Amino acid sequence: MPTAATSRDVTSALWAEWGRITRFLESARLALAREEALWASLEFRHREEIGLVAKTGGGTYKVRLGQHLEAVGDEQTLHASMLVHSYAIAEAAAARKLGVESRALRGIEDWGGRLLRANGRGWESVTGGCAGAVEVAVLRNAFAHGTRTIDEFGERRLAKAGAPVRLAGSPVTLSYAELWTSRGRLRSLLQVSAVETQTVSCPAYD
Repeated sequence: MPTAATSRDVTSALWAEWGRITRFLESARLALAREEALWASLEFRHREEIGLVAKTGGGTYKVRLGQHLEAVGDEQTLHASMLVHSYAIAEAAAARKLGVESRALRGIEDWGGRLLRANGRGWESVTGGCAGAVEVAVLRNAFAHGTRTIDEFGERRLAKAGAPVRLAGSPVTLSYAELWTSRGRLRSLLQVSAVETQTVSCPAYD
């Protein structure tokens, strides 16, 4: 069984990794924007006939310029991967601090509440509160499970937490601003969990 890590160990590992993927996000956005700008600045007589080729581990990757630019402009996939990774970092840090295996954790309502209670704090101190944290978790699940839609369980979780209504089957998108809001809520939960004050409950995860 793992033992609870010291606050210093957890904090150091958490924010080092958090900073690393934040830099990855911003550098990736810069690189993709420059790639789009490069091709937009070049003049070709038959752009639809241009193809790109690159070596891959399994052979050769070939793609039309139009398809390449469509892929480069797919911010949703980049944002979704950042949300999934950010949530995983937060969950892993919570598991280390609580001294349990990550797979033993339930929803953010559970592990977030346990972190807060352990430090004498409540959801009222977290940006977005319990409802905001649950919304992040439901969005993360929609992307992590590959559906990009709200499922029935997600709809019930949101309603129970008092988050904005999102019906089962409704599509999920994630803009750059929404990604920053979601990451900000996770960051706030983890930061608040390191200090002390009163407590407020969050509806149980089920």
